[in-house]
Amino acid sequence: MPTPVHANPNANCLSRLPDSGRARALAATLVLGLSPLALSACNEAEAAGDEDTAVEERLDRLESKEELRSILLGFAAVVDNSDPSALMGLAPRIHPNFTMDVVDFDGGEFHFEGVEGLVEGFGPIMLSAQANLAASAISVELDGDNATASFKFINSVKPPPELGLPVDEKVLLLAANTVTFAREDGVWMLESLELIHSLAYPGVVAGIGG
Repeated sequence: MPTPVHANPNANCLSRLPDSGRARALAATLVLGLSPLALSACNEAEAAGDEDTAVEERLDRLESKEELRSILLGFAAVVDNSDPSALMGLAPRIHPNFTMDVVDFDGGEFHFEGVEGLVEGFGPIMLSAQANLAASAISVELDGDNATASFKFINSVKPPPELGLPVDEKVLLLAANTVTFAREDGVWMLESLELIHSLAYPGVVAGIGG
């Protein structure tokens, strides 16, 4: 006995429509049937895009922090080598409005501006000091295209005559340093540098040479 064939009511309905109507009805049926899949695919693509953006931002932050540490370690190496001519090599990373403020261990204050001030003002002091310098770990905080770093120097140095201090032998200094950077056209530049020195040994100026 043949198996009865049940008619598809939707098919009968569609068959009664003119050709153009059937085409539109089939298209609507396909869209309605596929829309959950399309929506799901769009959501997944959007989530993947957000994840890619987050990864790129984290990578930029990590690379920026390492770049800023590298700039500061480069500066520290120049001071450690007592090479004023090498200061000019830092010029591409020195901001046009750069300032450097230094407080010596006896309270004297010195201010330098721009690459010229760094080379001509700080350079001779650095050369006379013949520092043996080591830098601590460098902490970096990012805020968009601006950044702040903090770290310390430990420095065995003979105070140079430019400072006018009554000291003629090497002392051990600590310097607490605060640095600001600005990123312009994708390039991080050293904007300001503050170094505040304290006498680590012998502790007081009166104890030197005693």
